[in-house]
Amino acid sequence: MRVKYVLIALAAVTLLAVASASAQVGRIEGVVKKQGSGEPIEGAVVDIIREDIKGNYGPLKTNKKGEFLHAGVPYVGRYTILVSAPGCAPYYATGVRPTGELMKIELGPGDGRRLTIEEVKRAQTAAPQRPMSEAEIKKQQEEYEKKRQEIEKQKADFEAMKKRFEEGLQLANNKDYTGAIAAFKEAAQLDPEQQVIHANLALALYNRGATQLNAGQRDPAKQDFTDSVSAITQALNLIEKQLSDPAKAAEAKKTKASYLKIRADSEGVLAKRFGDASMAEAAVKDYREAATLTEDPKAKKEWPLKAAETLFDAGKAQEAIVAYQEILQTDPDNIEALYRLGLAYASAEKFQESADTLQKFVDKAPASDSRVAEAKAVIQHLVVGNNLKPPKSEPDTKSTTRKRRP
Repeated sequence: MRVKYVLIALAAVTLLAVASASAQVGRIEGVVKKQGSGEPIEGAVVDIIREDIKGNYGPLKTNKKGEFLHAGVPYVGRYTILVSAPGCAPYYATGVRPTGELMKIELGPGDGRRLTIEEVKRAQTAAPQRPMSEAEIKKQQEEYEKKRQEIEKQKADFEAMKKRFEEGLQLANNKDYTGAIAAFKEAAQLDPEQQVIHANLALALYNRGATQLNAGQRDPAKQDFTDSVSAITQALNLIEKQLSDPAKAAEAKKTKASYLKIRADSEGVLAKRFGDASMAEAAVKDYREAATLTEDPKAKKEWPLKAAETLFDAGKAQEAIVAYQEILQTDPDNIEALYRLGLAYASAEKFQESADTLQKFVDKAPASDSRVAEAKAVIQHLVVGNNLKPPKSEPDTKSTTRKRRP
C-alpha cells in the first residue's frame, strides 16, 4: 500500500498546501462486476464493518466502473465487507485487512437483498472458522510491521520533499534560479508525481534562461528553455489525471491553462531567438488552448495575441497575418492586433494593406499611445515610397475619450 501525499498549486503555482495522512490509516478498495459477463456494476452498496470493535465505515456506492474505495479506515483492524446490488445475490468477505490490495468481487444473479452483519455472524457461528496458527499470526504481524515501516518512510520522504520544495520557492523569490532549480530537482526525485514541483522547476529554468540570454550566453540559455519545456510537460501530463475527476476538474482546468502558458513562453523563445520553427507551431497551439481554458478575460485577450506575435517574430509573416485577422474578426477594435497586423503586412510586402491597417490603428488608439506617431511616419513612408493611395481616416467614434488635432 502506498499512502499518497499531495502538494497543491494555488495562484501561479507558488503556494503550498499539504494533505497528510496518519501512519495508522489503511485503505480498502475493490471492483464489483457481474458474474460471468464481467460487466461493472454501478451503484452497488458496500458496507465496511470492523470486526474487533464496533465500527461501520459505510455505506459506499460503486462508480460507473464498479469501483469503490475507502482510504480512511484504521490499519490495525480487521473488517467484514458486505456487497449488494439490485438483481444480484449478496456477497460478504470476512477478515479483510486494509492493505490497499484490490478486491475483485463478482455478484451472481439473485433477489438484490442487502445482507446484514447479523446474518453473517449467524453463518459464522454455524460454521466456525479455523483458528489461526502461531505461524500465521507471526506472518500477519510481520506484514503489518513491514507496511508500517513503508508508511513511515513515505512520510519521512514527503517531509524531506516538502522542505526542499519550500526552499526552492524561497530561492526563486530571491532570484537565485540555479539554487531553486537544484532544490526543485531534488524534491521531484523524492516524489515525481507532484505536478506543482515540475511547474515551479519549469518557471525557474525559464527565468534562468532569460537571464543567460540577456547576458549573451546563448547555449546554456537554449538548454534551459528546452529543459523548461520538458519540465512543464511533465506537470501537464500529471494534471491530465485530475481532469477526469469531477471534484477536481474545474481547478485542474485553470491550472492546465497556466501550465500551457508557461510552456508556450519557453517554446516561443526557442522559436523567436533560436530559429526553431517547430517550436513556433507548438507555442501557437499552447497559447490558443490556454486561452480557451482560462476564465481570466485579460488572458483570453492577450494569449491569442502572443500566439500571433510568436509567428511574426519567428519570421512567419503570412501565418501571423492570418492569426491577427482571426483576432480582429471577433474584436475589431483590438489596437494591439491592428498595430501588429499593419507591421506583418509590411513584412509580407503588402504595402497598401499595411498603410490602411496602420491608419485604423491610428484612428482607434489613444492619443497618448507612443506608437501613434511611429505609425503615422510609417504610413507616410509607405505612401511616398511605394506611390500608394493615402489611407482614409475612419470617423472619430471616441471623441469623448480622445482629442484629435484639427
